[in-house]
Amino acid sequence: MTSRKGRQHLVPLAPVRQLAPLLASMAEDAVTQHTPLSTSFTSVASYHKGCSISPEDSRRLDKAVREGKLLDVAAVVKQTVETVSRAPVSIAVAGDSGNGMSSFVNALREIGHEEKTSAPTGVVRTTLTPARYTSPRFPDVSLWDLPGMGASGQSLDAYLGELQFGQYDLFIIIASEQFSLNHVRLAKSIERVGKRFYVTWTKVDRDLSTTPLSKVLLLQSIRENILDSLRKEGLRDPPIFLVSSLEPSLHEFPTLRRKLQTDIYNLRCRGPLEALFRICEVTVNDKVASLQARVSPKYLQDTLGVADAEDLEQCLKAYRCHFGVDDESLQQVAWSTGRVVSEYRTELKSQVLPVLCRADLRLRIMTCRLAKVLLWLLGWAPWCGPRAIRFFALMRHRRVIHSVGEDTKAILRKILDDSKCPA
Repeated sequence: MTSRKGRQHLVPLAPVRQLAPLLASMAEDAVTQHTPLSTSFTSVASYHKGCSISPEDSRRLDKAVREGKLLDVAAVVKQTVETVSRAPVSIAVAGDSGNGMSSFVNALREIGHEEKTSAPTGVVRTTLTPARYTSPRFPDVSLWDLPGMGASGQSLDAYLGELQFGQYDLFIIIASEQFSLNHVRLAKSIERVGKRFYVTWTKVDRDLSTTPLSKVLLLQSIRENILDSLRKEGLRDPPIFLVSSLEPSLHEFPTLRRKLQTDIYNLRCRGPLEALFRICEVTVNDKVASLQARVSPKYLQDTLGVADAEDLEQCLKAYRCHFGVDDESLQQVAWSTGRVVSEYRTELKSQVLPVLCRADLRLRIMTCRLAKVLLWLLGWAPWCGPRAIRFFALMRHRRVIHSVGEDTKAILRKILDDSKCPA
């Protein structure tokens, strides 16, 4: 038999050279760049007024993600949501004087004008200073009935200059009869300071009783007029609600209440939940980089319990368990969040190796038949063969670890997104 040494002149060099770009590309991914975790939660991060994540909660979350305990992650998220859901929110109701802001506030609170705690209404200007109201329908929410534009005889510029935009989280612009230039300027000022606003037309009942148009055409005309006025000034389309303050259970009033409930929830929770995900992301990246740096046949056997490092399918299962995204862990999380486990499984690309290879082009190339042939050919080159084969195997493992890390972030994102849905 001819020895391997004696046959090395038969090795075709062109296929070997073709591996170089692929190996160089994979080498760029050998070490994942990440931000040190210590910079992510050493101080309390504040978002909406009263919404913050304590360093202790941040450390608990980091520990849970690092140890692959998704149930503990869900518990931290649930506790955070419960805490920030009680943060105070201020909503300003503003518009031209006589547009019915006070009547709208009463209708939103579902109380009559005759009740002691109702906002005073009338045909004359009744609100000359900001008045604060509350409602059990919106716990920890302050509804501010602002003076109408022009109520005190001051100019619109003076009115907008005195309006303390920073103390309100959301604005509801009230209009009736017409959507005036004052409304547009108010909307522009609100958007300029980065706040959100609704436009609410409050006297649909009167409009319907006095127009020859059908209800569909009338509502379409009102909505288009509002949007045209705002778009001419380059403003984004806001939520628009066409309601009657005298009929708070009809028209679009129920839709307005549901939208308001959702946006109040998001005002309180969106910032903190995004901060939680950033902590998760940094921790997962750190864990991926650490595992990629330590992976070896000995590490796989001693730490992850995988006897054969060449069995990528078994290694994939071990990596999923290590990150906490194995089937059993996903089932436990689904039970704790009241979801169906299939919702979490659909987030995974790394359930089994063939599925992962189809989803990951680079891994598919590394495990294809051509790559195996090229590696076999490399085995005939003592000067680089064994080292290249070891490097190529290491890159396969690092790519699988990277994919499992990305799947872990997708699962963590879903846990957070599921918690954004208010009851």
